[in-house]
Amino acid sequence: MNARRVLVALVWMIALLAPRLAPAQSRPAPLEGFVASVARMWGAGDASGLAALAPGDDRIVLDLGDGQADATEARHVAAALRELFRERTMLGVRATQVNIAGGQPLRGFGELSWTSRPRGVTDSETRTVYIGAVWENSGWRIRELRVLR
Repeated sequence: MNARRVLVALVWMIALLAPRLAPAQSRPAPLEGFVASVARMWGAGDASGLAALAPGDDRIVLDLGDGQADATEARHVAAALRELFRERTMLGVRATQVNIAGGQPLRGFGELSWTSRPRGVTDSETRTVYIGAVWENSGWRIRELRVLR
């Protein structure tokens, strides 16, 4: 075999193996796992854990069902969620939908079905919690949280 053929064979081998050798962190983790983690935190009333999932700019668009959606600092998101969780008895949370929207950076969303009741009340309410997510620094982050009525 001459040097040219060896070189061509090596280039082809590298081209075929390169996708398999790419670092794992360059590929997004499944959004389903992230949404499931958010559901567990929501169900546990973990306001600080949810706020810690804010993206690099430390802001989450927050709408707790009052129609006012503002990009809010993570510490204020945590305080608002603590108040929301304090006012309600948690009955159940489950992920109901997960979708990748695409774009650059990669975006996606998930929905939770949240069943709770106001403290001291026997009738339960089920609401949808919308989670807007963005892939950032090798991990999914919460860009939006909206409680839909």
